[in-house]
Amino acid sequence: MQTIVLVMRRRLAAQGLMRKLRDDPGFQFVFEPSYSIVAETIRSRNAGVALIEIALTAGHDAVRCLALCAQLRRQAPLCKLLLMCPEQDTAAVAQAVEAKREGRIDDFVFYDASAEYLAFKLLSM
Repeated sequence: MQTIVLVMRRRLAAQGLMRKLRDDPGFQFVFEPSYSIVAETIRSRNAGVALIEIALTAGHDAVRCLALCAQLRRQAPLCKLLLMCPEQDTAAVAQAVEAKREGRIDDFVFYDASAEYLAFKLLSM
């Protein structure tokens, strides 16, 4: 069974995504709202994928999320990293594009991606 960790501040979005995919028997979803313990959550659950939201709240911006991704690359190198960017934040988008190009993340999506697209993306990683 593949474990996917949703590192998000928006609980409703995470719950909606988990409901969308709850019937897929090959996957387990873990909601982790605390960015500070996500590395431990990924290791303890042996997660294969992490969706990391660049939150619009202070302290969870692109710089901090990319630093978290660097930490996860060192501590959980087999975990695929998918960054979720606010499409209106051009600086965050530019940083995500550069991080993908440099291999610091595996891919990124925008906030306005449909639940179907996001589900497909997570399951295909």
